[in-house]
Amino acid sequence: DIIILDLMMPVMDGMEVLNLARKIEDTASIPIIVQTAMNDTEERLKAFAAGASDLITKPLDAHELVIRTKLHLKNLVLSERQEQYRRRVADELSTAKDVQLNLLPSPQFLTEVRDQTNLNITSFFQPSSELGGDFWGATHLEDGHIGFYIADFSGHGVVSALNTIRLHTLLFNVKEAWLTPDLLLSNINQNLCEMLPTGQYATMLLGVISPQSKQLHYAAAAAPPPIFGSWSDPDNYKYLDTTGVPLGISKSASYEINTIDFTENNFLFCFSDALIETKLHNGTMLEGEELMALTKGFSGNTPNPDLLDQVVAAFFENTGRTLRDDLTVLSFDYL
Repeated sequence: DIIILDLMMPVMDGMEVLNLARKIEDTASIPIIVQTAMNDTEERLKAFAAGASDLITKPLDAHELVIRTKLHLKNLVLSERQEQYRRRVADELSTAKDVQLNLLPSPQFLTEVRDQTNLNITSFFQPSSELGGDFWGATHLEDGHIGFYIADFSGHGVVSALNTIRLHTLLFNVKEAWLTPDLLLSNINQNLCEMLPTGQYATMLLGVISPQSKQLHYAAAAAPPPIFGSWSDPDNYKYLDTTGVPLGISKSASYEINTIDFTENNFLFCFSDALIETKLHNGTMLEGEELMALTKGFSGNTPNPDLLDQVVAAFFENTGRTLRDDLTVLSFDYL
């Protein structure tokens, strides 16, 4: 638990012992109290530089040695408890992260959607810490309809992650309610107003894609506007209207339904605000015309099944791998 070491020793002196002890894993963190008769300040500094935890001078005062020993042992116990706590929290966060990831649509589910409806859904999700406040989901409805949503709770970390679980619960088994996204969003808002503490809120885009009627119906609550376009006409790519009151702020908020044609020639590119609010290496952000130009550059006049992967790769290439906010990106098409 502790080493009391004399600097003046035969064969191997105390300085050598200090250097060796700090290089060996089993002794690297053990407190070492050095005792010495040397009063040379430079030598004392060398001892600390070599890894001494404390230093007492000879002739030894027994009472002082006992007190210093107790102090370092107490600090050692506190340090071990802190490390145990850190490991426990890390394990619990890792488990919680697995739970959150398992609530996202699985690759098997997305394959089933593609096989049954020809609708292709690609996604990217990366929290800025162990847990995230971003969340998305999709469900296969009757008559081939596909319901989906992308949400972003204020903040990130444990509290925001718990809110994503609340949202997942609210959307569990709502069935035909998906067919009226405006009413479903209003219902979610009513519930979140009661659940969320003051100051917490969420933005959300909730929609239904109908492969049979080739239409997209959606409602939004201040979500980042997704890019909607036709592969053959990049000049007419546009941001959809996603204005609305964020969820969890006002029970009286209402939401409008929007309907657009969504055919084999169209795609929908959705994202959380980290994509457009993270500074690039050049000091700008990938927002507005910048993101639109990037999207057009990767598609041109040709359908591009790798659009999402290419945009995400360009994002990280120009920002680095460290995220300050959670990032979610979704793409819908018939490629």
